[in-house]
Amino acid sequence: MRKAILYIRVSTDEQADKGYSLAHQEERLNKFCEINGYQVVESYREDYSAKSFNRPSFNKLLEALKKKKTKADLLVFTKWDRFSRNTADAYGMIATLERLGVESQAIEQPLDLSIPENKIMLAFYLAAPEVENHRRSLNVFVGMRRAKKEGRWMATAPRGYKNITTEEGKRVIVPNEDAPTMRWAFNQLATGQYNIDEIRKGCNEKGMKCGKDNFWQIVKNPVYCGKIQIPAWKDEEFTIVKGLHEPIISEALFQRVQDVLAGKKRLAYSAVSRNEFPLRGFLVCPKCGRNLTGSGSTGGSGIKHFYYHCIKGCATRLKAFDLNDDFSDKLSTVVFDSDIINLYDKIIDDVFKSKTSGKSLAKQQIQIEVQKHRERLNNAQQMMLDGTLSPDEYRDIKKRYEPIMDSLIKDHMGSDDMDADFKRYLKKGLCVVKNLNVVYNAGQVKDRQSVLRSILKENLRIENDRVRTGKLNETFSLIARIDGAYRAEKKRTASQILTLSAREVPSGFEPL
Repeated sequence: MRKAILYIRVSTDEQADKGYSLAHQEERLNKFCEINGYQVVESYREDYSAKSFNRPSFNKLLEALKKKKTKADLLVFTKWDRFSRNTADAYGMIATLERLGVESQAIEQPLDLSIPENKIMLAFYLAAPEVENHRRSLNVFVGMRRAKKEGRWMATAPRGYKNITTEEGKRVIVPNEDAPTMRWAFNQLATGQYNIDEIRKGCNEKGMKCGKDNFWQIVKNPVYCGKIQIPAWKDEEFTIVKGLHEPIISEALFQRVQDVLAGKKRLAYSAVSRNEFPLRGFLVCPKCGRNLTGSGSTGGSGIKHFYYHCIKGCATRLKAFDLNDDFSDKLSTVVFDSDIINLYDKIIDDVFKSKTSGKSLAKQQIQIEVQKHRERLNNAQQMMLDGTLSPDEYRDIKKRYEPIMDSLIKDHMGSDDMDADFKRYLKKGLCVVKNLNVVYNAGQVKDRQSVLRSILKENLRIENDRVRTGKLNETFSLIARIDGAYRAEKKRTASQILTLSAREVPSGFEPL
C-alpha cells in the first residue's frame, strides 16, 4: 500500500475572492486516497502564497521527509497551482522530492512524469498560474502608476500625513498631528545652521520618532511640498507631477533644504543641541587651530562632566563650565555709554521722521494720481449714462484704471507698514544690546549663539585655559566699551530686564 501525504494550500486572497476552502480540498484528497487504496500518513494545511516555497507548513513537510520522521512515497494536492505558481522553483522541488523517494501528483491534473511527453503538459500547468500572477501584478503596477500621474499618493502615508478614504472610495493622504513637526524640521534645516541628525533628535523630542537613514530619505521627498515622484519605466523618464494632496511646506522652502543637504549652502556655524556647550563652534584650539567641539563623560562617582575638546589626534581638553563662566564674566564688562545709546535712539527717530516727511509729499502725489483716475472713471460712467459711450467701452476703461489705483494705494500702505515694522525691529535690538549680558545668561543655547554671531567677527581664542576675545563686529565695537572698572556698576537682574515698563520697551518687543 502506498503512503501519501496530503498538501492543502490556499492564500488569504483566494479564500476571500474565490471561496476556496481548505476543508473542501482535504475532503477531496482523502476521498481520492480512499478510492485508490492509499494510506494517508500526514496532512499539511497552508494559508500562504505559492510564489515561492518559503512557506511554514511546506518547510515542516520537507524537514520531516529529510529527517525520515515521516515515511511516504506520494505527495498529493488538488491542482498544480496549489503546489507552486513559479515554474523554475516547481521543477527544482519536484526533483528534490524525487530524491527523497516521493512522487508529486495533482489529483485533478494527473500526470505520469515517467512519460517524457507529459512534461509538456506539466510546463503548461505550472506556467499558467505564473502568467496569471504576472498579469495581475502588472495590472496593479500600471494602475498605481496611472494614479501617480494624476497626483495621487499610492503608498502608506509618509510622516506628517495619514491615509484616508474619500466618499468616492479613493485613497488620499491628508496632514496629521506630525505635520507641524515636519514643517519645523524643514524650517530649521533651511537655515543651514543645524546638523541633520540634530534636527532628527529634535523631532524625536517632539514625539515623532525616526531613525537616521529614514529621516534622511524623508527630508528629500518632494511629497511635502505637494509633489509626487514617478520613477522611470521602460521608455518613460523619471518625472515629478503636482499632487492632489495638501502640501505641508512651500516649494521654495523644500528647495532651500535640498541645497543645504547637497552642500550648495554651507553651514554658517556649528550647531549646538545642549545648553552645556554654548561656545561650541566659536572656540579655536590653542594647539592646532581647529574649532573645538564638546561632549560629556561620566566619572567614577557617576557625575557627568562636560568638556570642550579637539578632534582625534589633538590632546586639548578644557572644562566647559569654566570656559562658559569665563566668557560670561568678560561679557559682563561690556558697557554701553548712555550718551551713545541715546544718540542711537535719537538717530532712529530722526531717520524715520525724515522718511515720514519725505513720504508725505509722495503720499500727496499718490492721492492726486488716484483722484485723477477716479475722476476719469466718473466721467466715463456719466458718458455711458448719456449714451455717448457704450457699456463695453466703459468696462474697458474701468478695467484699465481700477488696477492702477489699487496698486498705488497698496504700495504706499505696504511701504508704511514695512517702515513701522523695521523701526520696531531696530528699537528691540537697541533694548537687547543695552542688556546684552543679561540676555545672554538668561537665554537658551540658541539665544546665546545668536548673541555670539552678532558681536564676534572671528572665533574666540584660548590662552592659559582662559577665553581671549577675538575681533568684534565693527558696529558693536563702536558703541561698546570693555572695561573691568565697570564691574562695580549695579547690574539689573534677568527678571528686571524681562519686565521692563512699556515706556522703556517699544511695542512689539518680545524678550529672549
